[in-house]
Amino acid sequence: MPRDRQSLRAIAALEPAAKLVAGDLLTRLEQRTPDGTDGLVDALAIIAQGTEEDRSRLATLSALRTADLWSNDRDNAWPWLQAWMGTDVAAAWSFVERALAAAPDDPRAVLVRVLGFWDEVRFDVKTMWSELREQPALLARIIPTVFRYLPPDEDPQHTGVYEVTIEDRAVEIRGRLTRLLEQIAGPEAHAALKALAVHADLAAVAPVFRDAVRRHGEAVADGEPWTPAQIVAFAAEHECDPRTPDDLFRVACNRLRAIQHDIEERDFGDRGLFPPKTPEISLQRYFAGRLERESRGRYDVTREEEVADHKEPDIRLRRAQVGVVSIEIKPLDSGRYSVAELKDTLETQLVGQYMRAVDSRHGILLLCMIESRRWEIENPDGTINRFAGLPDLLRVLNDAAVGLVARRPDIDGLTVIGIDATPWEKAGKASKTKKAKAPVKPGRQAKVKTAAPAEGT
Repeated sequence: MPRDRQSLRAIAALEPAAKLVAGDLLTRLEQRTPDGTDGLVDALAIIAQGTEEDRSRLATLSALRTADLWSNDRDNAWPWLQAWMGTDVAAAWSFVERALAAAPDDPRAVLVRVLGFWDEVRFDVKTMWSELREQPALLARIIPTVFRYLPPDEDPQHTGVYEVTIEDRAVEIRGRLTRLLEQIAGPEAHAALKALAVHADLAAVAPVFRDAVRRHGEAVADGEPWTPAQIVAFAAEHECDPRTPDDLFRVACNRLRAIQHDIEERDFGDRGLFPPKTPEISLQRYFAGRLERESRGRYDVTREEEVADHKEPDIRLRRAQVGVVSIEIKPLDSGRYSVAELKDTLETQLVGQYMRAVDSRHGILLLCMIESRRWEIENPDGTINRFAGLPDLLRVLNDAAVGLVARRPDIDGLTVIGIDATPWEKAGKASKTKKAKAPVKPGRQAKVKTAAPAEGT
């Protein structure tokens, strides 16, 4: 067995050679702890490439050596903690949490050193990252601790050309941990992101995690972005029966987006069918009928008219043994519903009252614009848009929906869908063969010229 570091590094770089000598090298380390750290990291890197039994023995030995050395000989403890982190990340992180809480001097320095393990070129970190990917609950523990001791407002600031430090690498690892959790599919990762969005230690970066919740939900619901026509075609031929409440929610969203495409884009759709001041009950009947005709046996439709005193949502989509999706419908014309009223409808009525009444964890606020109008809305940069259209309104309301999902453990899905059902422009449609005179539809450029004055927020 070679003893010089050059030979050890050569073996560590050759996986077949490392596997051959890992067990023998581990036995020697079990029998005697070497003096100092010279060559120890390379020896541990070799053992980590051994068999599963070798890795299990290394995890046990690393835990013992780390605990023995941490208080009195920390310099020699670091390589053992690194090996432990690479072979049993959950147990090693529990030790790190205790060490950070008990750090008498600088817990930030301890954390920075630990995060440096996860970007170590001499140690195989791929296995550790793979284990983290399989444990979203562990990531949900790690991330708040990292942000607590390594807050973004204390990140190193650089200008021009600079040398990357161990703190710079730790900051990069902090971002990788957050992105990793968002990339994990499934309800456990989604629940973890929702919990982080309201975590006390993450208040300063809560918008980052709220956006992650939204993106994670969209990835589950939609996958790769499709055009409305592709969604309609796929749903007609390949849709499966919903087996979970999330499945039913996706079916409901897809049905409503298909109806939206039909109304807004088809030459012989129902655009302009509803005049201003159309009663809400007429819209309820229309959309309930459309949803029922296009159910394809995936769900049953119940309308609010069958429920006394409007204590439940306008429409419920229900599938036995699966769940309920609540749909509340609001017409938008010049006299009805400001931004503030729609936010109240979303939070107080749909979430706070209607969804609870029917034991529903998924809700949709469906807005049907039947008369051209504008709203006064604050832009993301803080400026005020006094002529905001339906897309701007939907952005604001869906941001509010994401925040509600993050704060409310009793909600799993919430979205706002808008349909522009205003009549076509009176100028009419030109021939489709004359591209220079394409039809002008409400909501496009020409609509700005005839915009009504902005209404209240």
